[in-house]
Amino acid sequence: MTSKRQAWCDRLMRVALRREVQACWLLGRLRGPRRPPETPDPALQQLGTERCQQTLRRFSQVRAATGERALLLTPPSPAGLVWFEDLRCALQHIGVAARRLNAVSELTPALVADFRPTLLLGLETDALLLQLQHAGLDRPSRCTRLLIPARDAVLAGRAEQHAALTAGETRRLAHTAQGAGADLLLSLHARPFMQHSVGPWLALNKPFLWLPQAASPFRDRPHGVDRVVDHVHLSVANRERVLAVRQTMRGILARYRGLFGERDTWGFGMPRLPVAEHARMQAMARVSLAPLVAPLLAHAGDLTQRVYAAAASGSFQITELSPLTRQHFDEDELIAVARRPHAMREAFERWVDDRPGREQVARRALERAYREHTSLHRAVQLIDEVRALR
Repeated sequence: MTSKRQAWCDRLMRVALRREVQACWLLGRLRGPRRPPETPDPALQQLGTERCQQTLRRFSQVRAATGERALLLTPPSPAGLVWFEDLRCALQHIGVAARRLNAVSELTPALVADFRPTLLLGLETDALLLQLQHAGLDRPSRCTRLLIPARDAVLAGRAEQHAALTAGETRRLAHTAQGAGADLLLSLHARPFMQHSVGPWLALNKPFLWLPQAASPFRDRPHGVDRVVDHVHLSVANRERVLAVRQTMRGILARYRGLFGERDTWGFGMPRLPVAEHARMQAMARVSLAPLVAPLLAHAGDLTQRVYAAAASGSFQITELSPLTRQHFDEDELIAVARRPHAMREAFERWVDDRPGREQVARRALERAYREHTSLHRAVQLIDEVRALR
């Protein structure tokens, strides 16, 4: 009864927070100043095209000689779909045979016999472990299993990392400890975050591979559209993200005109966008805003895929300072503020009318993204680290 009451209270809280954010957004649309459109910078467009082409040439077939064959079982989330589809494209480009499945049930003995995978990537769930057994992949073999550990509470959309292990979690830990689960633990989050959230899995002393999110050279590049609004923020509306927006963006939403959210999840703003449309939408704004959820500020997790995508797309952006920010971008490449009242609004107001300054920052971020943070870099890292850890 207590859990039902808590769930109901959480739902009411989410609704109230979303309505507050919506009211701020509507207020900004009514009273925000209408700035004249900014035409795209041709030099930035050309730089993005050149760096993209150079990166594609640099990584073409660079790991073809390894003979690796990767089977990707897509985690059931929007982030999982983007991560694994980008990785599939990148693996194929570097010369690794790659196939992505949308559902665990597609992993059959016939598919395994036909594709002959040497790598299998997926989210560790009871359904996946059962399917591994069905497909004959529940024992050590030439196919290395890289599984993403996650708490059941996190899979259900709640942040209850410190709760006692559920029966399912205990069962999956036992499978891994006995050699029937992961050979390597995989995550797009760094070890400090994983130690906080799934410490019992790391305590098994399985090798851990951190594969951060990245920009896609097949999708993320500058778009030649006018900047017609002040800001843009693209996000899903789970509780942590709603809280992050409320704490950091209310002052911006209520004072300036922008593009925001996705209608399917926020209940206002814009319709759900294909990932391929994100870069174009970000290019329509002077400033791309990327507040981080609270756990990423407390522990080294990741910077969210949108940060890398916006950088490769030539968008100027403001995010928050996390333990990982300066590992991946310098101060003159990515504007990152500490979480305190009005910090993001103050940074936004400092930059929104400084077009030359914004374009200099965006240009440096684009260079850094293509130099170090594309899905091709991550695909090579994956192959090289797995081969070193086997």
